[in-house]
Amino acid sequence: MKRDTHDRENMALVLALLRSAQQFHRAIGPEFRAAGLTASQWDVLETLSNKGPMTVNTLLERALGTSGNLDVVIKNLIRSGLVEKTVSDADRRSRVLSLTVEGRTKVETFLPIHNAALAEIFEGLSADGKRQTIRTLNQLRRSMNYPRKDQFNE
Repeated sequence: MKRDTHDRENMALVLALLRSAQQFHRAIGPEFRAAGLTASQWDVLETLSNKGPMTVNTLLERALGTSGNLDVVIKNLIRSGLVEKTVSDADRRSRVLSLTVEGRTKVETFLPIHNAALAEIFEGLSADGKRQTIRTLNQLRRSMNYPRKDQFNE
């Protein structure tokens, strides 16, 4: 079966995105392992550091993982003493996550290492190239409109 140019371009785009993400994780992985963190744990710590305490549901909306994965990540961060979970003052049914003193120290210690690793990984890209890539990827993300409204019979 012969594929048209449009189909080939779409598949090439998917492969380029997936291979880039895979290569990025390979490049940054040693930094996370050396710090005793996973990418998902760092995502949670960095989000709480930048945005402050938030409910579990709000974190699920902002973080990159799935709800099942993030549940395990949160439990491990609590067990490690980096995050604490308390009852919300506004809604006693909600739980609020926040960094502990140890969690803030971990962020302060790891952030410069993380930033240096990112600088090395992206050193071949110009500032304009980075900005254009960000614009293009954000445009792609917005155009996906997932889940599509036509997927559900509502």
